[in-house]
Amino acid sequence: MTTLHAGHSQRSLCILTTSYPSFVRDSKRLPKGKFVHHAAKSFVSAGFAVHVVTHAEPGTALFAKVDGVNIHRFHYFVSGWETLTSGAGIPENIRHPWCLLQVPFYFFRLFWTAYRIVQENRIRYINAHWAFPPGFIGYLIKRMTGRTLIITAYGAEIFPLDSGRWTFLKPFVRMSARGADLLVAISKNTADALERVAPGIRPKIIPDGIDTAYYSPGPPNLTLLERYKIFGRKVLFFTGRMVERKGHRYLLEAMPAVKKEHPDACLLLGGDGPLQNELEALKRRLCLENDVIMPGPIPEEEIVDWMRSADLFVLPSCIDSRGDTEGSATIALEAMACGTIALVSEVGGNIGAVQEGEGAYYFPPADVEALAGKINEILSFDTDHAIEQQRRATLFVRNHYSWEKIVGKYLAFLSAETADGFSE
Repeated sequence: MTTLHAGHSQRSLCILTTSYPSFVRDSKRLPKGKFVHHAAKSFVSAGFAVHVVTHAEPGTALFAKVDGVNIHRFHYFVSGWETLTSGAGIPENIRHPWCLLQVPFYFFRLFWTAYRIVQENRIRYINAHWAFPPGFIGYLIKRMTGRTLIITAYGAEIFPLDSGRWTFLKPFVRMSARGADLLVAISKNTADALERVAPGIRPKIIPDGIDTAYYSPGPPNLTLLERYKIFGRKVLFFTGRMVERKGHRYLLEAMPAVKKEHPDACLLLGGDGPLQNELEALKRRLCLENDVIMPGPIPEEEIVDWMRSADLFVLPSCIDSRGDTEGSATIALEAMACGTIALVSEVGGNIGAVQEGEGAYYFPPADVEALAGKINEILSFDTDHAIEQQRRATLFVRNHYSWEKIVGKYLAFLSAETADGFSE
């Protein structure tokens, strides 16, 4: 255990993140980093002064206070040209030379802003979300100031290193991972990959939490069902960025077999991305124009309503051609919290996230026949069994993934790490 450094505010936390909600109302903007904000709110509820450091986005102020969280933003490039963090974010954008050029500017601005906030507010703990670049920035600040560093690794920043890409970043990730006071991975799959990238370390597995007050059971939204003329049909639902690892293709290819057994079944497939046109063409080739609805990005405020209105939520993730896969099953757990049965591919961070028969089921990834068979099995549940599985889905998430329970695991470490506990 370490003794509290003189002058530090004991219940204070600085979160470094490359993804955070903008809180700017825009139905076309992807809801980024909402889980980081949920974590920040939970630390506020536990009595912490919480400061978040992240980049600015169009329409955001450089400082705001939301739900008790102090949000500090920075610009990292010429106004109007900050494209590194736009759209799908850094992991996707960094492939483009123009975005790659912005990386050192982003790195410096994140470091300088975080260092200033930590010093000015006498912050005791740093929690870097993503092992790089926030993890390495946190490591540098820890070395300079002696603060306690927690790194939370998600997978998107680790899987490329594990598959032999971005190898020049490995020394930085290893250095920060080994220098962290607490190294967290959100899934066993991420922990295993991180251990291969930085041999000799073993992260503690603490998953993302679910806001069970927001994601909760409720009646179907009849207005949404009527909008697409699917009231009275069996609704399958999935939404996510249309990239290879999300597995949209397999869900589309399973639909003809589902339709044979359940002619009233339909699929609402939300999201956009580089594969959108290809998936639209596949829908037409499979003659699913009347059975698959692809409305584009779904506004954040409608996602919960769709989860409550669906008969089944399907997460069809796979391992893509570059070796990337799903970091966590968070969106499936959100649907379960709403009382919807989830069908999840057994791959990546999905493995171990749900329990078979507790409101959720697994199927082998990229296996269209198995996926269709499992969908047909679940849609054939009698009413009593379906209601029981819906009840179990909600209970499972509340018992294992509420933010109070997840943040409690971090607090247990912080309390043990500080010699005098949290007493002032």
